[in-house]
Amino acid sequence: MGIPYSREINSAFEQVTPLVAAAYELLSTIKNIAILLAFIQILTVILLTFILVSLLGLLYTLNPDLAAERQQLVTPVMRWLAGWIHEFGETAKWFLRALLVLVLLGSGISLWQGSLAGSRAPGPNRDGEEDRKSDENEDKKTNQDSDGKPDNE
Repeated sequence: MGIPYSREINSAFEQVTPLVAAAYELLSTIKNIAILLAFIQILTVILLTFILVSLLGLLYTLNPDLAAERQQLVTPVMRWLAGWIHEFGETAKWFLRALLVLVLLGSGISLWQGSLAGSRAPGPNRDGEEDRKSDENEDKKTNQDSDGKPDNE
């Protein structure tokens, strides 16, 4: 009486094990997505800060009533920025070119990986491993006698 019961348990474990592996893979994917979203949020905050500073600078520059503030705030910042561009402009140009190449390369790799998505089965079972397991299970079933005992060959 214990043997059929333990076979049912083993059968249930065989059915649940792929689900657990798929859930683990799903959790790692969700973790990666959460990290990506956090990075995007930080980048968004930085860009919004730059936009705010640029708009304030534009407001000080174009408003004729703020001539004194322009002389105190905008002019020194623009002088510093112009000096920095003259000093590090060539290095920044090569850095931006390298950054552009890396971004284009990363985008190409990302698109290539995206085009392959769904063409392979996820998880550890690859290259027909699942087929071999199902064939072995069928062989075991055919080797059993009518009384449920396996053949001793």
